[in-house]
Amino acid sequence: MNRGARMLLQLFAPAAVVAAGALALGSLPVEAAGAAARWPGGSYAQLSQCLQFGGLGAAAAMLAHSFWRLWRWERGREPQCPCGGLLSRPQRSRHGRLRRCLGCRRPHPET
Repeated sequence: MNRGARMLLQLFAPAAVVAAGALALGSLPVEAAGAAARWPGGSYAQLSQCLQFGGLGAAAAMLAHSFWRLWRWERGREPQCPCGGLLSRPQRSRHGRLRRCLGCRRPHPET
């Protein structure tokens, strides 16, 4: 896998995982007998539907943020690795704060 594809996968995979989880939560089977009686506001189906819409909304927000970072990186407004890849969020390590390149995976100290 080349660096560009790896970088895009790391940018957009979290949003895809959240969306898949939200769709899985929305398709959970609901007990038909007495489900409405156990939940004060209605049924478990309403809860799973709310969780599904909330998860899909969160995935859409994550996707928009990834596109925004990619757009800024293409215009040179995001920190870049010498290989040209986009740098991740700052992370703490025993050597201080650093960012990893999403393309080549090399660590870079935060400046």
